Amino acid sequence: MAVRLRIKDGNLGSANMADTADPEAVGFDKLRLAEDGTAGRIIVSDSLSYCVSQITVDDVVVGSSFAGAATVVIPLARGAKAVIAHDAGVGKDQAGISGLPFGDRHGLPVAAVAGSTASLSNGNSLYEGTIGHANKLATELGVRAGQPVAEAARLMLRAPRGRPIDATREIEFVLRRMKETPKGCIYAVWNLSGLPETYPNDVFALATHSARVAAEHAFRWNVKGWIANDAGMAKNNSGISGLALCAEKGMPAASVSAESARIGDGLSTYEDGIISAANDVAARKGVSVGMTARMALEIMLS
Repeated sequence: MAVRLRIKDGNLGSANMADTADPEAVGFDKLRLAEDGTAGRIIVSDSLSYCVSQITVDDVVVGSSFAGAATVVIPLARGAKAVIAHDAGVGKDQAGISGLPFGDRHGLPVAAVAGSTASLSNGNSLYEGTIGHANKLATELGVRAGQPVAEAARLMLRAPRGRPIDATREIEFVLRRMKETPKGCIYAVWNLSGLPETYPNDVFALATHSARVAAEHAFRWNVKGWIANDAGMAKNNSGISGLALCAEKGMPAASVSAESARIGDGLSTYEDGIISAANDVAARKGVSVGMTARMALEIMLS
């Protein structure tokens, strides 16, 4: 089913737009073993948050989340030996690749895939992408911009065994109530995963991308509406693919441009974000491209 979206230039376009066909995604909360040898494993997933209990100190994790500190911290806590993720268009203050210097500080090789070469929330697409950025530790292993991801992942198997490091204290995970009204609340938060309840009357400014995984969380936590980062749109407009999924269920959803707000920072989504895309449900309420996220959230709440 093709759902109509209002995107960037204000023109209507189809949500099933594609540059080139993607492979099928790995699947919700699943891992794919790409390689397994004496040097360790290469494991592929649609999100760095999936199947974390299965990550070991011998693993190179290729996960189709954005390559920010807030996502890289997850495999770091399990002791992964290296990580490859999506550059999310790099964006404001290079937030889409903030996990690279974060990895260097904690002894973790990290690389980011060029956003135009891979889709978000699709680990198999990421594995077929091209490296766009690498941190110092990854570079020392031979990882370079322009390499196929599979080649870079094999080079990263040369890294020493990882060690679990809990660096969550460095990441902002606080749920902030930005506004309370008789109709509900506006919240800003990193993402919905882990929140203690459902929020059928409330809307959210999220720090994450607007791809499929964001929609899955929105359904699970039963929110009234949400806005997240467009992650530079990414291959096949996958950075905003969650908007169409939400439209199918009657849920208003929109994205802010990666250039306007720091991905990984829910407060930046709320305070700095400028709408770059909105699904039909949000558009019928009055959300439009170029609007501030703050105003759009108030409209969604009305």
